[in-house]
Amino acid sequence: MAISWAESLHIGLADIATRKVRTIVTVAGIVLGVMSVMVVLAIVNSMNANTLDWMQQRGGLNKIEISRNWRYDFSKGGEASFTMREVDYLRSQLPDLEAFNPQVQVWGKTLQNGELTFEGTVKGVYPDMLKVEDWSMQKGRFVNLDDIKQHQNVVVLGSTVATELFGSREPLGRYITLRSQKMMVIGVLTPKNWKKEGTDSFGNMLEYMNRQAFVPLSTMLSKIEPSQKVNSIEIKTHDGEQATQLKQQVEAIVLNIKGGKRLFRVSSAKEEMEMMKASMLVFSSIFMLIAVISLLVGGIVIMNIMLASIKERTREIGVRMAIGARGFDIMLQFLVQTILITTMGGVFGILCGWAILGVVGDFLDIELHAAANMVWVALMVSVGVGLLFGIAPAYRASRLDPVIALRED
Repeated sequence: MAISWAESLHIGLADIATRKVRTIVTVAGIVLGVMSVMVVLAIVNSMNANTLDWMQQRGGLNKIEISRNWRYDFSKGGEASFTMREVDYLRSQLPDLEAFNPQVQVWGKTLQNGELTFEGTVKGVYPDMLKVEDWSMQKGRFVNLDDIKQHQNVVVLGSTVATELFGSREPLGRYITLRSQKMMVIGVLTPKNWKKEGTDSFGNMLEYMNRQAFVPLSTMLSKIEPSQKVNSIEIKTHDGEQATQLKQQVEAIVLNIKGGKRLFRVSSAKEEMEMMKASMLVFSSIFMLIAVISLLVGGIVIMNIMLASIKERTREIGVRMAIGARGFDIMLQFLVQTILITTMGGVFGILCGWAILGVVGDFLDIELHAAANMVWVALMVSVGVGLLFGIAPAYRASRLDPVIALRED
């Protein structure tokens, strides 16, 4: 007499209801393991999303930056800067770009409006800076080509700089002093804020951008810091897929310009994103290993308890075999019961994991969200544990001799 799936399920539920304490002990290990899986997946997903959001706030994944190579031994000679002739040559070798922004960055410069002063970073830039950084204007306009050609004394302020120097007053059209130069304010940039809620313990991670001021590159080099040269270049491609290939091309051109000396480091936002993901994979693997160990412990407990259950129900198994149940039916009966227990543990683990995401997020100071794939992975893991550790006891039950089983007390 074959045992149907429905009957196997009914028998499993009845046994679970009869042995409540044993079931709770069995399920506990699975709950902890599945909770760990849920939390780890949530952390990985959130960190990847935050990294991508950070990259997007800084211009996206199709951004390439040429900056000083701090690993180079400058005692061997060479200067980590570009002349305007070198900048023009580099631009001519890269015709198909969305944006190209050579810049000079100087720190600790004092901007003054009457008695009000602000000390921060001033950059000499090209008009493409807005495209490279994916930035927008809050009011006024940005530096344009006419400003570059005519070496105009104009300045664009970050939102914090504008607030510090002008408060609630309108800054457009007013003048500030920078290195004895009178600079007319022509625009104020939209505040950069990451994350949007701005409540993490580190404050706004992009506040440093709001504390910058921007002038035409030509004005910077001719009037404000004549001794400076271009010390970094930002490039933006039309397509992020071209970024890796373009990076290699830029590296070759810069190396050629500098006579084979690696004075500059060429970095791609897309490659940095991949490196961060790789680092996060190591982190997640460690915590996933802890979750797997918890699940293995839970699985071993399940296997031992199922073996004990089979021992207790040996006579019942003999009776079922005597009236026609096949070995496969007995095996299916106990395997269904094991999977049922681990599935219950998986469901409770998912619910508990979901419930503590907010607590873990507050502790780590990141926003954690449960995704549908996380739920399915956690559930499949719990079912898989039931299959893995339930097969041996179920097979053992199916191989019992019915004559010997009927003699069992």
